[in-house]
Amino acid sequence: MRGWLWLIFLALAARPAAAQSLLPAGGFAGWQPVPGSALLKATLEQLDPADAALLRACHEQTGERVSYQRDGAALTVTVYWMGDPSYAYSAYSFLRPAPATDFRPTPHATVGAERAMFLVGNLLVDVGGQDLPADGAALSALAAALKPHASDEPYPTLWQYVPTDRLIAHTDRYALDPQTLAWALEEAGARTAPAGGASQWPAGDWLGFDDSVEAEVARYDLRGREVTLVLASYPTQQLAAEHLNRMAQWPGFTPQPGAGPGPARLAVFSQRYGSFVGLVAGAADAAEARGLLGQIHYQTEVTWNAPGFELKDLTMPQYVVGIILGTISIIVITLVAGVALGMVRIATKRYLPGLVFDRHHSMEILQLGLSSKPIDFRDFYGL
Repeated sequence: MRGWLWLIFLALAARPAAAQSLLPAGGFAGWQPVPGSALLKATLEQLDPADAALLRACHEQTGERVSYQRDGAALTVTVYWMGDPSYAYSAYSFLRPAPATDFRPTPHATVGAERAMFLVGNLLVDVGGQDLPADGAALSALAAALKPHASDEPYPTLWQYVPTDRLIAHTDRYALDPQTLAWALEEAGARTAPAGGASQWPAGDWLGFDDSVEAEVARYDLRGREVTLVLASYPTQQLAAEHLNRMAQWPGFTPQPGAGPGPARLAVFSQRYGSFVGLVAGAADAAEARGLLGQIHYQTEVTWNAPGFELKDLTMPQYVVGIILGTISIIVITLVAGVALGMVRIATKRYLPGLVFDRHHSMEILQLGLSSKPIDFRDFYGL
C-alpha cells in the first residue's frame, strides 16, 4: 500500500501544471480575475479549436484560461503547458500575431493591438484584450509571475542562422516533426513551388526527424517572387551528408527550371554547411538560389571551458630563493618527522616493553666471539 501511495505522490509531483493554477490567482499589475472565469486543465478543443492540431503536435500537455478585469476593461489570458521550450517556440512561430509595437515582455514575444503572445520557458502565453501595446507593464508582470512555473531550458537558436535580407517578416516557422514541417511548407508552397505547390515536396519524414533534426522554414521576396528556404540542422556532419545524398534522388532535385517536356516539378537547390543543410525552392535559377544560400550565417566555434592559467618565466633570484626555501622546508619536515618518530619509539618502549620493539624471542644478534662471555641481547636492554 505504501508503494502505491509513493507512486501517486511522484506522479502528482511530476505534473505541477495539472495540480495547480499557473496564472496568478491574486491578479497582476492591477488586473483582477473575474469570479468563476478560470478554466483549468481544459482540452485544446475548449481553449483553441482552430489550432488544436498544431498545439497537440507541439506536445501541449495542459492549458488554462482566466479572464481578468480592471477599470471596466477586460483581458483574457490563456497559458499552454508545452513539452519543452523547443516545442513551445515551434508553436509560437506558427501562432504569433502581427506585431504592433517593438516592446517585448520576454525575448520571444509579439505584441499586437488586440493580441499578444510570448514564451516563458515551456509556457506559451496568449493574451487577448484592447490596446495591449499601451499596457506593457502588465505583460511584463504577467511574465514574471509565470516564470517560477516554467522550465529554464534554453530555446532553439536555429532561427539566428536564417538570412535576414529580403526575409518576409514573421514568415519563419520552426519545425521538430514531419507534420509541422508539412504545415510550414503548405503555408508557403502555393507561392513558391510551381504547378501544385507544397504537394511537390516528398511525403513523410524526408528530412530525417528520426535522427533528431530541427528545421526552420522561411519565405523571401526575390524580385517580386516568393522563395522558400528550408534550413535543417543535424546532430553531426555525417548525418547531414547522408540525408543530403538521399534528397539528391528526388525527381527535380536541382534541375534547370523549365527544362524538358512534361509538367513542371519542384526545383530544389541545396547546399551543405557542416551539419547544416539549406534547401531553396521557387528560385528562378541556380545563381539566385546560391545567392540566398550563401547568406546562411553558419560558423563553427570551438570553446574550452576549463579554467586557464598564465605561465610566466621566473627570474634567476626567484629560482635561487625558491631552491633555498624548498631545501629549508625539506630539512624542517625531516627533523620534525624524526623527532616525532623517536618520541613515539621511546614512549612505546617505556610503556610497552618488549611488546612492539626489541622482542627477544624474535631477535638475532651476530657474534664475533672476541671474548669468552657469551653475548646476551637482553644485556643491551636491561631485561
